Amino acid sequence: MKISHIDLKKKAKTSKIPIEKTEDTSDNFGKPYCPKCDSQNVYGISRVVGYFSVINNWNRSKQAELKRRQKGKYWYEED
Repeated sequence: MKISHIDLKKKAKTSKIPIEKTEDTSDNFGKPYCPKCDSQNVYGISRVVGYFSVINNWNRSKQAELKRRQKGKYWYEED
């Protein structure tokens, strides 16, 4: 079953969506794109405790935490 970005946006607000495969590397972090069509008209969704959340809706602190997790840095660092 294919899920379009429109379907994903509708379902993300109301239900849990199974994701078969996610692709995110530190090289592409902050520059999301569709790996199939190279479109940059996309947004990230993260699964936390079984619920999906749009990353753009997170505050700066939570987004910074996600960046550190992607790089394997779990400790606070001063900028």
